[in-house]
Amino acid sequence: MGEFMVEALLSAVFVGATVAMGRDARRVHRVRRRGIRTTGTVVDIRETTDGDGDAQLYPRVRYALPDGRKATGEGGAHAVRSPLSEGDGVELLYRPEDPERIILIAYDRHMNIWVYGGISLFLGAMALLWALSAIVSLLRSA
Repeated sequence: MGEFMVEALLSAVFVGATVAMGRDARRVHRVRRRGIRTTGTVVDIRETTDGDGDAQLYPRVRYALPDGRKATGEGGAHAVRSPLSEGDGVELLYRPEDPERIILIAYDRHMNIWVYGGISLFLGAMALLWALSAIVSLLRSA
């Protein structure tokens, strides 16, 4: 029974990761497909750390919407150092219904549907394998 619990837990973890990556893949795909292209200026670089303590740098960009209002969005994370500095001009895509969601065209190349989609499929396959393994171990113990 203990083996089943471990395999079931691993399966649940992989399912959660698959759902998270799938959501990101969908978000990135929507911004790339329906996003409006514009230019903006880097106003800040937000720094955080990931679970391992590595620096994650997120450029914050201010840009004008078609109606003249200003919006600020945050680009994808860059590890170690950001290729951007405060005051740099950048091209970006944003969603009209959610202008704070942006992709920096030249800098967020890692944020594409194939990367997120591929990782999501891999994680989903791993979740399926762990779930099948859990079922087999449960049947063996019965």
